[in-house]
Amino acid sequence: MNKILIIIFAICLVNCSKKYGYIYDEKERKPLENVVVIDKENPSNKFVTTVDGKFSFSECDDLIIKRDGYITDTLQKYGCKPNGKCFDGHIFYMRKN
Repeated sequence: MNKILIIIFAICLVNCSKKYGYIYDEKERKPLENVVVIDKENPSNKFVTTVDGKFSFSECDDLIIKRDGYITDTLQKYGCKPNGKCFDGHIFYMRKN
């Protein structure tokens, strides 16, 4: 029983430590798939949004978001609030060129 609890805790710790957000089209308010999300300080750390516009990182700095047909933008400190607490599930919007 203890081993099962430890495994569940470890899985939660790994999954819960990831920060995630969504990228949507600004006008249509629909998710954007295939948006490239890149850590500005570590460009090898990148992610491509899923069909529901979701992306996630366990650690990152400012993020650059880009997709053909849209204006490339930077998400400052991954949407962190001024007090330093990041929020999960935030929707970021991209504007078409």
